Amino acid sequence: MGLFSKKTKPEEIKNTPFKIGDWVNSYSKGVFQIQEIVVEYFGESSPLLGQNTIGQQKEHRTIVSKRLLNSKFKKSLGYESCSELHVSHLNSSDKETLNQIIDKTPTLLEDLNIFQVPDIISIYNMPLQIDTIEELEKVKKLILFIQKGKTFLEIKQEMDVHDLIKLKPKNFGNYKFQIINVNNEYSNKRKVWRNAKLEKEE
Repeated sequence: MGLFSKKTKPEEIKNTPFKIGDWVNSYSKGVFQIQEIVVEYFGESSPLLGQNTIGQQKEHRTIVSKRLLNSKFKKSLGYESCSELHVSHLNSSDKETLNQIIDKTPTLLEDLNIFQVPDIISIYNMPLQIDTIEELEKVKKLILFIQKGKTFLEIKQEMDVHDLIKLKPKNFGNYKFQIINVNNEYSNKRKVWRNAKLEKEE
């Protein structure tokens, strides 16, 4: 049996405990080690709430992992961030092969520890129709406000205070406004946005 010869079914994963340090298969091919397990929640920026509520925990967590080997068991450092639906533990045959490789080349683990996962970025796009210098200056001040670390609700309230909600067009705007979350930061079950960009549409 080779690498990824057994695929864990999605319905089995819910009852499969993952912990930091586990060796797993991930969305991309290769051998990965779990670095972080992120519990996420529905918020005001969630595109489709459906029957879910603000602050409700999402069913599936996000797994951040480092890749040590590719599908041919060759060194291939990298990283991935994906839903646990796409993650499964190595089967016994692949785990045995991994242990043999690590025993033979222990520096592989040192290389993996040195490798740093870059910031995981989430972006929320918001078109704006900005027609005056005054409106543009207000949005620039909003960016400074967001850089202090704000929830989507706080950002919306600030836009309300400064009469910026009206800049959201029904369809397309002349500016693209992006708010940015770094490394899945949450506060009281709400995603925290710590940066923002404003770009003129072509």
